[in-house]
Amino acid sequence: MKRNKGISLIVLIITIIVIIIIAGAVILDLDNDNVMSKANEAKFKSNVGEYKSEFAITKSSKYLNDSKFKSSTLNAGAWNGLEANITGTVKEYIKSITVEDGAKFEIQGGKLVYIGSDDVEKNWITGVGISSTIGLGVNVIATVNTTVNGGLVSYSNPIIPKGFKAVNDGAVWPTDWNKGLVIEDSSGNQFVWVPVNITNVAYAKWCTTATPYTSTSDDTLPSDITNEATQVTKYGGFYIARYEAMFDYNGGSIRVASKKSTNKTITDWTAARNLAHTSYLWNFVSYTQAKSYSESMATSYGYDTSSVITNLATGTEWDTAMKWLQDSGKSVTNSIAWGNYPNSVSPANIAGFGGLQISGFSEFWKANNIYDLAGNSNEWTNEKYTSYFTFRGGSYDYSGSVSPAADRGYGSANLTKEFLSFRTALYIK
Repeated sequence: MKRNKGISLIVLIITIIVIIIIAGAVILDLDNDNVMSKANEAKFKSNVGEYKSEFAITKSSKYLNDSKFKSSTLNAGAWNGLEANITGTVKEYIKSITVEDGAKFEIQGGKLVYIGSDDVEKNWITGVGISSTIGLGVNVIATVNTTVNGGLVSYSNPIIPKGFKAVNDGAVWPTDWNKGLVIEDSSGNQFVWVPVNITNVAYAKWCTTATPYTSTSDDTLPSDITNEATQVTKYGGFYIARYEAMFDYNGGSIRVASKKSTNKTITDWTAARNLAHTSYLWNFVSYTQAKSYSESMATSYGYDTSSVITNLATGTEWDTAMKWLQDSGKSVTNSIAWGNYPNSVSPANIAGFGGLQISGFSEFWKANNIYDLAGNSNEWTNEKYTSYFTFRGGSYDYSGSVSPAADRGYGSANLTKEFLSFRTALYIK
């Protein structure tokens, strides 16, 4: 007789029991994972809260000890866990931070920033008011002194000052740090980053053409800057105007600009003052005027002077820029191949060479994104030679092999000539 095959009631009951046990184990395991995750999150947030509190106390203590202390200038890297390597790291300012967390946090512009790669921790961070790698990006006006990628400031990762933006103009941020990174204010003035990495480009005088650098000294600096070298070392470089000074008449006042000029040079200032919103290469300017207008540039454009101030480029800055250009392949002791001189050679001998031109006239007279450091107009610098003041770079009417970009000339404080202009520099505070 044929029998029906099937599962017995006992086997079915056992199977159901096994399934229930397995399901319970899975649910229990999931619950345990969730409980562990919540516990880890709570511990992490608690630790970070303690770090924030301790860091706030540390900053307050520093301010009480020094009223000039600005937390926005405070930067410190991650800590590698070695007691011998605490200085300059987050551990210096947050003593309670663990070895594990010391590798995940930096201090950027006075803020505690998470730099770890754990996506779960990044989500937790937002719940305790901590940012994850602050980065400005390009073509964005900075609201505080910061860097493009959010990393710590260095010669290869310069600060973008408050009120400025990084622009891609022949150099890509931040990878092309050695090719002339450009920043711009809201009025269109542009400055170029000169990286000072000590090993290859030191902040120092060295050019020996004509007047020996050993006989020169820099003149007084803006009142807020007591030591230029300290500023340059702290930030890994400095900003110098991209263009020779532009005479800018706007709204009844005169100010200096760092922009490509829109008109030729001026010889009649009375006429120029009657041409509102008209811009010229600023020549026929004395050292005294160049220094005064350079230092007042920051206030004339409404810069936040607690973040940045301006000055007439110093002799040491000029020499440092010359070293940088030399390392980039430009001859600074015979500049006829990239400057505006009567004996310029290809590719610099374009139409108009050997005559005074507007600032930024030719791409062939540009080096590392800076225009007219060689020829066109001599430029006053904040450098003294005995009772005189020095000007640099050579001019359109003098040989570029005799008076190259590195050359030093000198004159009295009130000397004005067609071939004399100037260039400003920018200090980060």
